[in-house]
Amino acid sequence: MAEENEDGQEKTEDPTDERRQEFRNRGEIAYSREITSVIVLVSAVAFLSFFAIQGFNKLAKMFTIQFELIRELRLSPSNFPSYFSNIWMGFLEVIIPITAVSLLAATATTFAQTRFSVSFQKLKPNFGRMNPLAGLKRMVSGQALLELGKSIGKMLAVGVISYLILYGERANIPGLLKVPLGSTWEYWGSISKMMFWSVSVFLFLIASIDYIYSYFTLENKMKMTKQEVKDEYKQRELNPLIKGKLRRLQREFSLGKTIEATKEATVIVTNPTHYAVALKYEIGMTAPLVVAKGVDFIALNMREVAKKFDIPLVENRPLARALYKTAEVDEEIPQSLYKAVSEVIRYVFRLKGIKIKQDRKQ
Repeated sequence: MAEENEDGQEKTEDPTDERRQEFRNRGEIAYSREITSVIVLVSAVAFLSFFAIQGFNKLAKMFTIQFELIRELRLSPSNFPSYFSNIWMGFLEVIIPITAVSLLAATATTFAQTRFSVSFQKLKPNFGRMNPLAGLKRMVSGQALLELGKSIGKMLAVGVISYLILYGERANIPGLLKVPLGSTWEYWGSISKMMFWSVSVFLFLIASIDYIYSYFTLENKMKMTKQEVKDEYKQRELNPLIKGKLRRLQREFSLGKTIEATKEATVIVTNPTHYAVALKYEIGMTAPLVVAKGVDFIALNMREVAKKFDIPLVENRPLARALYKTAEVDEEIPQSLYKAVSEVIRYVFRLKGIKIKQDRKQ
């Protein structure tokens, strides 16, 4: 039976991308602590498999030195701190690497499961959790019983696996009394390693099942009613309207800048209806400057400004298209258009009665 929401409507629809993102923002992600625990255990065991002997040798050497030193050293309040710090530093040399490996494994596993999702929603204080009655309900909830069952199952599994491995070695254990102490430690080390790996494999299976359960539980929780899907669709449709309004505002702002720049133009080259490019040129400039350009509605407004401020309009379709496509606003025209534009500038200057002493060399 499908889950229902607060209004009694059945959640039969798959969650949308927005719904999933909402849950991620709240920190509700498919996650299994069991997987993290297993990976940390495996990492620690793997590290110890390669470096345990080195660590034990360091500790043995440290204790040997300290025991030899204590025969000659009389401890007092003045020298005890340095003596204790030497022992503590020796322990840290062994403890820090295994701690670092475990911390790195826990961090990497957590981020891998959450896909680097970080949320601070669950860190916010929730005074409802301080209610004793609500806490009692959580203690007897289905989730709490599930966690209790997992804990009991893991303890039983570890006990059974350890018992079976030790029971299989029962014939070899009495013979350890006849071998050197070092060989005995090596034997128990191999047995311990076997138990760790066996337990780790079993716990990984439990963790995988726990993650799958968490994933499908979350998927079921994220399901939506038909009405929720419709409401979200309407909200999504509203966004393009807002975006359209923003685009109109941007066009209006761009049009305002274009109109102001057009007022400074010397001439406007048109298509005549689709394109308009405003050029500014004064005697002494190295080349004409493009102050504004536009198509269709903007071009129409530029022509209106030209009529209002008595700016000459020159119709030249190929030149207007070439200027619009190759010339940028607030930059000089391309050198390839010098000749065509110079003819337009001469024409405009003749209209205004401005004499050019010497034409620009082409």
